[in-house]
Amino acid sequence: MFNWFRGRGTVKMSEEEEELWLRALTVVPILQGLTESEQQTLISLGRQLLKRKTLTQLGVTLSERQQAILALQAALPILHLGVDWYRGFHEIIIIPEPVTRRQEVQDEFGLVSEVEEENAGESWPQGPLVLAWSELQLDGDWDGFNLVIHELAHKIDMLGGEADGAPPLPGHMSRQEWQQVFQHAFDVLCQQLDQGEAPAIDPYAAEHPAEFFAVCCEHFFTDPLRLRSVYPEVYRQLTLLFGQEPARRFPPTRLLAGDGEGMLL
Repeated sequence: MFNWFRGRGTVKMSEEEEELWLRALTVVPILQGLTESEQQTLISLGRQLLKRKTLTQLGVTLSERQQAILALQAALPILHLGVDWYRGFHEIIIIPEPVTRRQEVQDEFGLVSEVEEENAGESWPQGPLVLAWSELQLDGDWDGFNLVIHELAHKIDMLGGEADGAPPLPGHMSRQEWQQVFQHAFDVLCQQLDQGEAPAIDPYAAEHPAEFFAVCCEHFFTDPLRLRSVYPEVYRQLTLLFGQEPARRFPPTRLLAGDGEGMLL
């Protein structure tokens, strides 16, 4: 059990450290169903992230176990891509609660009003990642929401320039097909909301193509049956990008409980 990482070209861990990472892996539902090789890779990537990124904790202190749980979820999208896909930023800032900001917005008639907006996470090109600990503690289940995956999806998106829902693609993928698939799905969502219909995914996805991409990434890793049912072509594009099929990892016991009901294709 405790000899996975020895002699694999990485810094050797003590049995205590190995046990810490393995326990962190086993308590996060969305990390279940990975092969033994994928588990090894995920832990290796999680360790690299904690070494390469500065974890700044403001008003909160994460235990080693909590840091490992956060790092493993952060590593999930790059499981088959590699840590270089998280280049361009060096710091992850953890704050206790979401930040509320007032900002002016202009409606379609030119009227300006002031609204309050609560931000649980933020990311900027070449800047740090900011995450609210109160929200991170809710992450990890098969529920369609995951703050760290959402914000890191923005970071992947920004590798292609500004956040616009068009991240760099591996050589085997078609940029034209990606744009057509995501634009069509985005338009369908916006039309549903305009008509007063309840969307199948978080309506925040309609805010901008970049948010649509990030929300779809959340669903891809944490509610894959729903995403595959509602936007099958989007799901397919994400399987090509990430090299993963999370729908195959969705636990059958959750189906028996009614989760994902009607989503099997």
